[in-house]
Amino acid sequence: MKFHIAVLTTAMLIFSSLAWSADNRRDGNWWLGQEKYVKNIYAIGFFDGMDLGNSFSYWKYVNGTKAQQGCSAQAVDSYREYSQTYFGNVTAGQLSDGLDSFYADYKNRRILVSNAVWLVANGIVGTPEEKLNKMIESWRKNSGN
Repeated sequence: MKFHIAVLTTAMLIFSSLAWSADNRRDGNWWLGQEKYVKNIYAIGFFDGMDLGNSFSYWKYVNGTKAQQGCSAQAVDSYREYSQTYFGNVTAGQLSDGLDSFYADYKNRRILVSNAVWLVANGIVGTPEEKLNKMIESWRKNSGN
């Protein structure tokens, strides 16, 4: 009897963790289920997370060798260029609206929000439609995880 209870308890834990992880996959299905204010807050947090990620990319090497310092300077330069090009004039509301539009296409729903932001940003800055469509198709093919 104790064995059956242990098996049942283990099965319940496994299935509840699977249900939890499925509900917390931040993809288009998750995005479309959020309220407008949550979407805007998420976008603001995304921008702040980009800044922290930038810092993480070079903090370790600030006092390192000259080669490390050179690489960290290149990382900072790359971040500045890309963030200015793709997000310099983008508001949280604009990003949120772009994600709503992107996920209106059911074929995009399995793409994680963090990846969809990149695709939406490309659309906002005017990446040629043919190139953008190829990027989107690539993300669709690789988002079945």
